[in-house]
Amino acid sequence: MEPLARMLREEGFSTLNIPYPSARLPIPVLAERVAQTIRRHSNGQAACWITHSLGGIIARHILADPDAPRPQRLIMLAPPNSGSEIVDWADGHPLIRQLLGPAGRALGTSGVPAGLPPLPTDIEAAVVMGRRSSIPFFRKLLDTENDGIVSANRGRIHGLKDFRVVDADHTFIQTHPDTVRFCIEFLTAGR
Repeated sequence: MEPLARMLREEGFSTLNIPYPSARLPIPVLAERVAQTIRRHSNGQAACWITHSLGGIIARHILADPDAPRPQRLIMLAPPNSGSEIVDWADGHPLIRQLLGPAGRALGTSGVPAGLPPLPTDIEAAVVMGRRSSIPFFRKLLDTENDGIVSANRGRIHGLKDFRVVDADHTFIQTHPDTVRFCIEFLTAGR
């Protein structure tokens, strides 16, 4: 996310990247840590959030708590909002399942994303998904339009102000020129 943060800073935005140990801790613990970091740095003001992949699920988990910080605008890049077919497949492959860590293992189609409430109506939210699959191994598990990790339609969720699909893969969607342009426009105007 740092290249995207750098491009946003060049456009006049202040940024904060929040790393988290996704391979070691479950989503609720990660969500609490991210929420604490946001509280420390936001000075009580609503900020805009941009997430990537699991980060979108962590953001939605934070938003499920009415006392947690809330963004003014939220952009989720390549989130498995409807769960991941790959995680479902990994259930039958113990070694791969172990490598996913507790947060990754919770991203199945009947996992944590399925139990999260809808987005709050007072938040302007958007999703950007990719359609370039550079990882041929998982293609048979995913819909035709996918980023190699998440099917594009798995990013849809009720309450979005905008939904886009760009010609990017999962790993580098945040640096794709169309994604960067969209992020700047959405952060500025909310649409």
